Amino acid sequence: MAQHKVTQRILTIMDMIIKEREHVKSRSAMARSLDYSPQSFDKVTNDDRNFPIDVIHRFFEKYNINPSLVFNDELWKRHSVDNHVLFQSNTDGVMETSFYVDIENTIRVAMISIENAKRYAIKNQDEEYIGKLSFMSFHNSDEEYRSLRGFQIKGDDMEPNFFHGDWVFGLRVRKFTKIRLNRIFVIVLKYEVVIRRITAFNEESNSLTVSMDNHAYPDYEISLENVFEVWEVESALKSRFPMPK
Repeated sequence: MAQHKVTQRILTIMDMIIKEREHVKSRSAMARSLDYSPQSFDKVTNDDRNFPIDVIHRFFEKYNINPSLVFNDELWKRHSVDNHVLFQSNTDGVMETSFYVDIENTIRVAMISIENAKRYAIKNQDEEYIGKLSFMSFHNSDEEYRSLRGFQIKGDDMEPNFFHGDWVFGLRVRKFTKIRLNRIFVIVLKYEVVIRRITAFNEESNSLTVSMDNHAYPDYEISLENVFEVWEVESALKSRFPMPK
C-alpha cells in the first residue's frame, strides 16, 4: 500500500519541528511525545505505512498544527514555499474559515452583506460557500489566532450607534457563559442574522435577552436552540460621521 500524502506531509512537518525546536531532538522523541512507539514510527518512515488517525489527532493537538495545511492541497502548495510557517496554527485555511492568514501575516476576513445574510444563516458551516464570499484584507498585528468575521447592518434597529449599510466586525464567542453582557453581538439564527445588545443570559429558560439601541423597539428573548453563532462586535466601518455640536 502506497504511503498517503497526508502521512508524507506530516513527516515533513515533524522533521521541521525537530530541526527548529530544541525540546524535540529526534523522531524517536517525537514518537514518544505522541504515545506512539518508536518501532511503529520506524515502520511508517521506512515501510511506507500510514499514521493511525488517533496519532494524527494527537500530533495536531500537541504541536498546535493547522490541520487544513495537511489536508488541503492548495494550502500545502502555497505555504510550503516558506517552510517556517508549516507548523504554525495561524496559517491560511483554519478549519473554521472565519478568516485566512497568509505567510505575509495578512488576514482576509469573510464579509456577510445584507444580501447574503439569509443564505449565510443556512450555510454558515459550509466552507465552500464561505470561500466564495467577498473578503476584506488587512495586516494582522495580533500574533494570536482569532475567529473574525464582518457583517453588514440592516435596518434602523441599532441607531444612533449603527445605521443601515454600516459594517461591524465580530469575534466568535463559543460558550454562552463567556458572553459579556450589555455589549453588541451579531447573532446568527436559523433563517436570519441580527445585530443586538445582549443584556441577559437566562440559564433556566435557556435563552438570551436582547435589546436594540433604537428604543422604539422593545426588548425580547431568543431561545438558544435557535442560535447557531454569536460574534462579539469589536470594530466597525461606519457610513456617517458624528454630527458637530
